[in-house]
Amino acid sequence: MNKKKPAIFRPFKAPRYAFGKLRICRRCGRYTALGEERCTRCGRAALIPVEKHAAALAGRRMHTRLLFILLLTLAGIYFGQSLQEMILCGAGGIVLAGLVYYTQRKVRQNENLYALNKLLGRNIFSIKEDLELNRQEAVSVLRENDVLAYEKLREISILLRGDRISRQRVALLHGFQLRKDMNLELEQLLLKDFEPLLAEYIGEIAKVRPELIKDRTLRYVKNYEVQILEMDRGLIILTAVAGAAVRMKRYALLYSGMIGRYVQDLPKDRFLRLSRLIAANPYEPWNGLDAKVEEIRELKYRWDPEM
Repeated sequence: MNKKKPAIFRPFKAPRYAFGKLRICRRCGRYTALGEERCTRCGRAALIPVEKHAAALAGRRMHTRLLFILLLTLAGIYFGQSLQEMILCGAGGIVLAGLVYYTQRKVRQNENLYALNKLLGRNIFSIKEDLELNRQEAVSVLRENDVLAYEKLREISILLRGDRISRQRVALLHGFQLRKDMNLELEQLLLKDFEPLLAEYIGEIAKVRPELIKDRTLRYVKNYEVQILEMDRGLIILTAVAGAAVRMKRYALLYSGMIGRYVQDLPKDRFLRLSRLIAANPYEPWNGLDAKVEEIRELKYRWDPEM
């Protein structure tokens, strides 16, 4: 009996840079990767992107430099021994301030990046602690709304990496009915060791979104092939992965040995794809896969006009 339930995830697009998901509260300095409107620590609506906060800090430093030059200029004018000295100090200060202002405008982007790097580096431990609080908050809503819990973990995982959060996301995904139109991911969820739920998820992805089966996933499946085969649906999972691998010539060549072990169970369309791929590249090192395909074609598809 299928206990998986349908789910609709909110649209999600990973930012170009990981820090694009990170915000800071201007009041209390708390960091968050979630999309709440108010800071959960101080309750203020003072959350802004860290990039914007860093730019504000950089601008403040630039204004401080200009103010320092202005004060020096005023001091020079005040302590001038003659009118000529006062005019020269004033003119020199204005010229220097203009040069500094022009230079700062030219290097503003570099200043912003430097300020951001300094901000993140100085507060790395606070950021990790606050992201862990985000993770605990996501887990806390699991019983009431597992879809919301997954969406929160998905946002946090842009910054908080590791097997712990990946296992939690895989466990949640295991309870949902996967569809082709869903915003799914795979390589970001791969673990260092074997996890049956991850293996089942890979098998489902191979059916609904085979384009997500790439090098890292194929290496993971190959490394834990024995453990997967011992699972109740292990053969089905491995066959689905082998079928997804034949969509690209490079994968078919690199993992020809693994594909060859499940080629006899491939669906007709996947077997046809592999057969045509080998026929179009007869001199490639197929590691015996070409002979197996030819043998199966004679046994199963000898009278099939598509073959």
